[in-house]
Amino acid sequence: MSTRDWDLGGLTDINGNLGKPVPSGQVLVPGKIELDGEAIRWELAGPARWQEISRSTLNEFVKLWESDSASIMRFAKKWGVLAMQSTKAKDTVIYRPCGESQTEGSDPIPAWKYFSRRACAVLNIAAALRQDKLGDLADWGVIASIDDTPESYKAAFEEHKYGMGWYLFPKPAPNRNPVEQGRRVIATEVASWLSCWRAGRMQGLSDFAVQWNQDNARWELQVDYHGFLFAALGLQLALSLAGAESLYTCSGCGFPYVRELKRPKPGTANYCPKCSARGVAKRRAVDTYREKMAEALRLEAAGTPVNEIAERMSTPLPRIRKWLGKESPAGKKQRKRRR
Repeated sequence: MSTRDWDLGGLTDINGNLGKPVPSGQVLVPGKIELDGEAIRWELAGPARWQEISRSTLNEFVKLWESDSASIMRFAKKWGVLAMQSTKAKDTVIYRPCGESQTEGSDPIPAWKYFSRRACAVLNIAAALRQDKLGDLADWGVIASIDDTPESYKAAFEEHKYGMGWYLFPKPAPNRNPVEQGRRVIATEVASWLSCWRAGRMQGLSDFAVQWNQDNARWELQVDYHGFLFAALGLQLALSLAGAESLYTCSGCGFPYVRELKRPKPGTANYCPKCSARGVAKRRAVDTYREKMAEALRLEAAGTPVNEIAERMSTPLPRIRKWLGKESPAGKKQRKRRR
């Protein structure tokens, strides 16, 4: 399935990109990341850094399954690692992303390609289901057992060893619509992306954290990935399928919300529907307007030239002149001509 199908399925923006803006979500990129055979070996020691997730993260990730090991390593150095951790269940070793209390680790290249291909398949199937189609068997084969046989089940158990389960391919049956079955499967699949990495964890189970915003001098509720790339990918995948254009933190109440209106300009305040309905946005706009006017008057009283005031406050010169009651030279000339 091509990206054009993702467009038709409503999973991308007007530029054809996946991924959505989220408030202040960051992941930890280890200081040391290198290719070690068929694995990405990493250590937190060294110049580890925090990386803010962008709209391009999911875009790049869903292409990794077709990429070579060097490309996957470059992605890891840019966006972070899977932090795979192994656990033994009976006679089988199961790997899960977002390992707890790890300062170093090794992420198998097959695990990177497994999750990348799986995310790509989910997007393909979701786009088809949105158009009332079931989707391609090749994509369903990535997350489900196509044949209802013991051999197929055994192969599925062997393939899905990275902490995510598998499903039965939706088939026609009395009073059972395959497309509706498929939609339920994808809903369960997305829930798995959001939760599979939490199994057995003792810490880091919340999706949100309270942070102090120094600029606004207030506490804000922000998205918390606990430093894990996989947690960020799960949220990006869920937002894409839900058709949510973006997730923002409300400047009024401080809670995250899905924004249905156009995206606000960078650095400007934005408000959730509830705060907008209560008039918070208008009151804040009036307060901001008055504060800026007072600041302009204060600067003028301190002897600051009008042009410099406009530059400092990033405000158009005519507006500054209006606040200060000063007429522009062009306005004075026009007034003289009228006389």
